[in-house]
Amino acid sequence: MKFLTLKESGPLLLSALSGVLLVLIFPRFNFETLAWFAFIPLFSAIEAKTPQHAALSGFITGMVFYTWGLSWINNTLINYGNLPQVVSFMVLGLLAAYLSFYTALFCYLIRRVCKDNRGLLFLFAPVLWTALEYIRSTHSEYGFSWLGLGYSQFQALPVIQMAEITGVYGISWLIMLVNVGLYLSWKAWGRGSGTNMGARFLSVTVLVLALWGGYGGLALNRVTQAPSLTVALIQGNVEQFMKWNPVYQKVVMSKYRELTLKAAQSKPQLIVWPETAMPFFYNQHAAGTEFIKDLARQTQTPILFGSPYRENKGGDTIHYNSAYLVSESGTTQGRYDKMHLVPFGEFVPFRKLLFFVEKMVEMIGDFGRGNEATLFDVAGHKAGVSICYEMIFPDLMRQAVKNGAHFLINITNDAWFGKSVASYQHMSMGALRAVENRVPIVRVANTGISGTITANGTLQDETGLFVEAAKITQITPRQGRLTFYSAYGDVFSWLCLLATGLLAVASRRKIS
Repeated sequence: MKFLTLKESGPLLLSALSGVLLVLIFPRFNFETLAWFAFIPLFSAIEAKTPQHAALSGFITGMVFYTWGLSWINNTLINYGNLPQVVSFMVLGLLAAYLSFYTALFCYLIRRVCKDNRGLLFLFAPVLWTALEYIRSTHSEYGFSWLGLGYSQFQALPVIQMAEITGVYGISWLIMLVNVGLYLSWKAWGRGSGTNMGARFLSVTVLVLALWGGYGGLALNRVTQAPSLTVALIQGNVEQFMKWNPVYQKVVMSKYRELTLKAAQSKPQLIVWPETAMPFFYNQHAAGTEFIKDLARQTQTPILFGSPYRENKGGDTIHYNSAYLVSESGTTQGRYDKMHLVPFGEFVPFRKLLFFVEKMVEMIGDFGRGNEATLFDVAGHKAGVSICYEMIFPDLMRQAVKNGAHFLINITNDAWFGKSVASYQHMSMGALRAVENRVPIVRVANTGISGTITANGTLQDETGLFVEAAKITQITPRQGRLTFYSAYGDVFSWLCLLATGLLAVASRRKIS
């Protein structure tokens, strides 16, 4: 048996180290400072390597990062998808391998395009990473933006304020720029003869970071009005096995009634329940429908809640994951149907290949998709609604704001995640949605984490996991003009895609 020498195993260990550092920058570790040099080991591993060897290093980094960072998927698939452990690890491995393809391609193209041109590397790496992250996060129903690099900085408020222009992808670009700038500076000084070049790389890196942080500081100092809307967040903490079991229907309804009446004593202007809060089809279950309408009339407060909806089309029954608003007079004001469904939760991707996997939500057939970012009228303000997983998609969330929403509501059922890191990762992504659109976000989860996010990305009034809660909070709905991101979307990401192509072509013509 042949063992790898230290020299041969060094690049593999460095690649794995980058994967570990990337895990540590996300919740619940939250060592976000590590993000600014997490890629330096990977850059060292691929130095002077062939594109193929560089791709292998990138793949190793990705597999360590995504397998560990998304390990909560096993808990979900085993406990709620009823998959055997071996099969659930296979599904996690396939997802990690797919995501690792992008880190492998990143490293391959770095070596293919840049070779030993350090100036080109400094320009190319940030736009390439951003372009690839954008592609893997947004395309079709299989887009997956979880663990995007920029989300790691959700607690670094001065850093994320630029997202109102660039979206979260601009934060990813900045992190990669700092990584490659520090790496090139270190390598230049290490060679002894490249002191001036190392100083130039470091100076540009520090300048960009300072200007970026300066903008963030100014944005945080903008004058905001006092909170003007009081909202009650109702976290029922209903176990997953109880939600659609008829035996527990009255128990669930009674729990929400008690928590709602408790919250109503504070006279909120809106009461929000989580995704699929009620174990029946609203408007098709007479007693349940009247229960909600009576509660809204009794509290004299609008109630926004999640409930499934179904309709017949061409002889088939189509189910939708929906949200309703019932006014204080008991009138149903509108319905929003979820537009971006959860793979394995509400539909099974690549069903022919994964024929042995069933979706976790207990409905017959895959769910239907909504097609409109519905707005609701609440106390003189417009509210946009998203359901669960939709909060991780920047362009989807901005649609409601572009249509006129003054604040956003996200209702979710994170019971699928158990007491794992996933709920914390999910909540943290909302900080970027708030900054991108400069609107507050109200988030209500069945088992937590519920809370609000201010327009500058600050998380507030958070509940614990797996506890009942009737939390009263206040928000400041948007009154100013749209942000650049809300109005125009991912222009920055498209520029990165364009720059990636132009730099690749320039390198082929030996332009540096």
